[in-house]
Amino acid sequence: MKPQKRLRSSKVDIVLDRLSEMPDQVLVHILSLMPTRDAVRTVLIRRFGYLWTMVHFISFDFNEHYAIPCYDADADDDAYDKERRLMSAAFSRFARFVRNVLMFHRRSTIDSFYLDIGEYKCDHVDPCLIDDVHLWLKFAIDREVKHLSFTCDFIDEFALPRCIFTSQSLDTLTIFGSLFEMHEHQPQLHMGALRILSLVGVQGSNEAFNQLISACPSLQELEIYNAVGLRDLNITAPSAIRLDLTIADVRDGPFTLNCPHVEILDIGVCVWGPSILLDVIDVSSLQVVNVGSLPKCLSGLIIKPFLRHFREAKVLTLSSQAFEQLCCVEKVDVPQNKWKSLALQPLWDNEKCLQVIIELVKSSVDLEELIIYAGQSSASEGNHEVLGSKLSTTCEMPLLKNVTIHGYGKCREGQLQLVEFVLKNAVILEKLVITCEESQLTAVEELGFLKQVLRFKRASADVIVDFA
Repeated sequence: MKPQKRLRSSKVDIVLDRLSEMPDQVLVHILSLMPTRDAVRTVLIRRFGYLWTMVHFISFDFNEHYAIPCYDADADDDAYDKERRLMSAAFSRFARFVRNVLMFHRRSTIDSFYLDIGEYKCDHVDPCLIDDVHLWLKFAIDREVKHLSFTCDFIDEFALPRCIFTSQSLDTLTIFGSLFEMHEHQPQLHMGALRILSLVGVQGSNEAFNQLISACPSLQELEIYNAVGLRDLNITAPSAIRLDLTIADVRDGPFTLNCPHVEILDIGVCVWGPSILLDVIDVSSLQVVNVGSLPKCLSGLIIKPFLRHFREAKVLTLSSQAFEQLCCVEKVDVPQNKWKSLALQPLWDNEKCLQVIIELVKSSVDLEELIIYAGQSSASEGNHEVLGSKLSTTCEMPLLKNVTIHGYGKCREGQLQLVEFVLKNAVILEKLVITCEESQLTAVEELGFLKQVLRFKRASADVIVDFA
């Protein structure tokens, strides 16, 4: 046993010797990749000492390090008060830790600062707490931070400090929650270096949001999710090429979108009023549009103006929710468009599914690529016999070259009819790729499906049918 103990001891000595041989810059870089809480603990290791005070990445996460047990309020009358007392005590320890770290930190500049107090709950926010958080964020700005992320849930009482929005070093700014206000006699907003801005659940006035966005002349990517108070979005920065927008509750007026230089748009809706439409002023540079999450709307009120406003784009992707709205429209009327690539996530349970796909394809005279994500369907797929006349008519697709159907499975008669329609009408089709769901088709079923596809007439003599 003694030789084995000596062997293990010698291995530890070798590791420690390797650490002691590393230059301080390398060790500081290693510490910067660690959570700040763990980096501070290395002060107990002689070789590291106070090197943690030179890290260039600082992160504080109240939720991760100060978890509070949940109590059942119905089982214990004092549970609510007990949870709040524990939460307050935990946050006091958290604040003390943050203050000590920032007090001992010696690096003149930092690359990233991450602060998350999202799960801190209390009946009334202590003004001292707000002052503390302001000082912590000001510390990051004073150290010329490049990447700043801040999460805070008590948005009604916490207003973001002004110094953030006058920083000339910020490259990336991410804010979850909080309140953004505009006041007179304050410094002019300007973030000359900011390229990426993300606002999630931020509350403010329409004027405040637009002043903030206009203060970022180098902005390239903007994410806005459920921004309470935003009604008119104007993005005029010539470098802004990507917008990820999820519109919040807009029930008493239209949402106006003006982004003449944006090329890529991901758009969705949280809650939509019964009589509200999207008002688009200028989206002339749009190349790619992805329509994501939409609330249920039996009249197709949301998706119809989307198709009209974005008909000049080159690439369009419709989520399953967007496609479902089209299926709910009494008359599917798709405007003539310039889409070259079309990606759809249809719900095959709906009997109008195939009809909607065909109408989308027929209206897209420039279409070169069609992608279908099959998704899930019930055991009894919708009845597609009503489309017999549409499938039998000629609908030439002069530019369609590539078609991909992902996830073909059982009970997909509509997909089989779509394959027949494409093969019959795509005159220069080069490749048709069909992927099957795993464990959905037996060998006999797959063979029968292949035979059916191979019997279909083909308008293109050069088409390759690939079963993946």
